[in-house]
Amino acid sequence: MSQATYVRTADLPIDRLATFPGNAKKGDIPAILDSLRRNAQYRAVVARQEGKKLIVLAGNNTLLALREHGPGDCGVTFQYEGETLPCGVCRNAKAYKPTLRTEIVECDDDTARRANLADNKTSDAGTYDDAALAELLSGLDGLEGTAYDTDELDELLKATGALGDASSEFLNSFIEAAPLPAPTQPVPADTPALNPFSAADVPAGAPQTGPVSSLPQTAAEGDQPPVTETAPAPHSPGVHTGPEAYSGPGARMHPGEPIALPVTPQMVPLQWVFTLDQRDTVRAAIKAEQAAGGHDTAALALTAICRAYVDAATTSDRPLPAPWPPLAPTPDARRPPPTMP
Repeated sequence: MSQATYVRTADLPIDRLATFPGNAKKGDIPAILDSLRRNAQYRAVVARQEGKKLIVLAGNNTLLALREHGPGDCGVTFQYEGETLPCGVCRNAKAYKPTLRTEIVECDDDTARRANLADNKTSDAGTYDDAALAELLSGLDGLEGTAYDTDELDELLKATGALGDASSEFLNSFIEAAPLPAPTQPVPADTPALNPFSAADVPAGAPQTGPVSSLPQTAAEGDQPPVTETAPAPHSPGVHTGPEAYSGPGARMHPGEPIALPVTPQMVPLQWVFTLDQRDTVRAAIKAEQAAGGHDTAALALTAICRAYVDAATTSDRPLPAPWPPLAPTPDARRPPPTMP
C-alpha cells in the first residue's frame, strides 16, 4: 500500500492514541492548549491503526496539549460580547474525560513516515501576507486563542505602516464631519463674468461703442462716402475706473510692504498603542472633559486634561517626572485644575 486510505472518523479517548515514534516537531503546547480552550477542537487529528493502538500521524502536539489539560473542569472561561464562554475542551464539566476527534487511515510504514514529515514541514514552509495578517488580528476584540501576542501585533502594524491608523483610530469617534457649504443661488446664463478689477456700474452719459458717421445716413449719388470716426473707449465691466487707485483684490503693493499671510497653528499627529481597557479609559476621560469643559474638539479636551494634571502637579508636593516642563495656562482651559491626592 503506497498511499493512505480513509477509514472513519471517531471521538476517541486520548489514552487510545499514541504520538508518532520519533516525531521531530516540537510544538508550542501552551499556545495550542489556549487555542483549544478558546476555540474548541476545529480540526481532527489523523491516526493510523497499529494493533490495539492508534498512532497519530498529524496532530501530535494537539494530543500533548489535551494530555496537559487532563480530566475534569479546568475552571477557564472567556468573555465575549457580554457573555461567558466555557472552556472549549472540558466545557467546565467536572466529569470531563479528554477525547480527540480523530480521522483514522490505513497506510504502510513508508507512507506513515512521509505523511508525518510532510505535515510538519509544509506548515513551516508557508509565508504570510503581513498586511492581511495585521488586518485579521486587528479586527479581533482580543488575541486569546490566536497564538499571537500584542508585541507581535505591534510589530506587524509597524511593518505594514498601519500603526499610525490603528493607534489614533480611537479618536475617530470625536471627529465631526465638516459642514456642507451653503447652496449658492444660480447665476443667469447671460450674466457677464467680472474680474477682480471690475466696476459693475456704468456711469451715466458713457459714450457708445462702434463706428459713428459724420454725415447723414442718406447721401445723394456721387457725393463723398461718409467719414467714420471711432468713439472713445467706453466704461465697461472688467475695467477699474475713477481717479482713486484700485485697492481691491490683486491691487499692486507698495515697495517694502510685507505680505499678510493667514496665521494657523502647526498641526502634528499624536499616536499611541493601547490595550482595549486603556483605550476605553481614554475615551471616557475625553468625553467627560468635552462635556464638562465645553471643548469643541477631542484634541482640546485631551490637552485640558493633561494641562490640569501638570498644573496640579506643579502646585503640589508631587514633582513632575523629568523632563516635563510646566505648561502655562491658555485661554481654552475653561475649568480650574483638579486637586491632586
